[in-house]
Amino acid sequence: MKRFLVVAFLGVVSGCASQSPTSTGSPTAASSDAGAGVAVESPRLLYVGSSTIANFIHEAERPYGKARFIVDSVPESLGGERALQDGNADLAGVAWDPAEETLALGIEATLIGTDTIAVIVNEKNPVTGLSLDQLRGIFTGKTKNWKDVGGPDLEIVPLAVGRESATRPVFRVLALGGEPYAPDTRIVTPDSDMPMEVEAEPGAIGTISFSFLCSGGVVRVLNVDGAQPIPGDIDYPIVRPLYLLWRADNPKAAGFMDWVKSPPGQEVLARCFGKARALPKMPRPSPE
Repeated sequence: MKRFLVVAFLGVVSGCASQSPTSTGSPTAASSDAGAGVAVESPRLLYVGSSTIANFIHEAERPYGKARFIVDSVPESLGGERALQDGNADLAGVAWDPAEETLALGIEATLIGTDTIAVIVNEKNPVTGLSLDQLRGIFTGKTKNWKDVGGPDLEIVPLAVGRESATRPVFRVLALGGEPYAPDTRIVTPDSDMPMEVEAEPGAIGTISFSFLCSGGVVRVLNVDGAQPIPGDIDYPIVRPLYLLWRADNPKAAGFMDWVKSPPGQEVLARCFGKARALPKMPRPSPE
């Protein structure tokens, strides 16, 4: 059984339940054509991209009710953007600002929410918060022991998600000032495994979309510069935009996006990500 516990601050975590990286959605929906007595299969919508946004797609399928979603979040944001560019997806989710070359192809980009990137440590680690400068020292390899940031005499084990995930480069830009991760940073894939990996390693520190904290693992969520990574804390410094990409000439995608913008769709989005807010445009992360 998966467990979840935040021991750094009080509060109720609710919203989208995390799903497996790849899903074929719910069983095919069908309706009866009253005139012909023939079962009509619901259209399929292929989503490729961010695993954070995939959580919303799973939550939206039932209330939307007009399509069966095929969800592939293994390629994460980078692969999703490429898939839509190449015409290999109906919808793509990206957890960063879409590239100019993507928009130049006539692809629509709809801001659906904002997401905080949480910093987590083992629950037995007494450290409750770090500054951006301290995080930069840890993830670039300059700070190697917890005692140097107010913790126990214990080696720091930095963990990062894979290169295909937007969480990795966005954190590098916003928290590390663009500096590269230390060569010995351990890679964790898929993103949803991060809490369990941190739970298993006493000296670990990792980063993860706040929406994935219900995916399992007993961890401590750190304050960063004194702010909490929860929806609504506008002082938290590691925040990114969430976009759905689609083409207006795709009627299946356009129909779903009309629903996303409607009150029922906005209700599901608010449950998953809180209220969307405009963010300063972030420099496009360069490849590592």
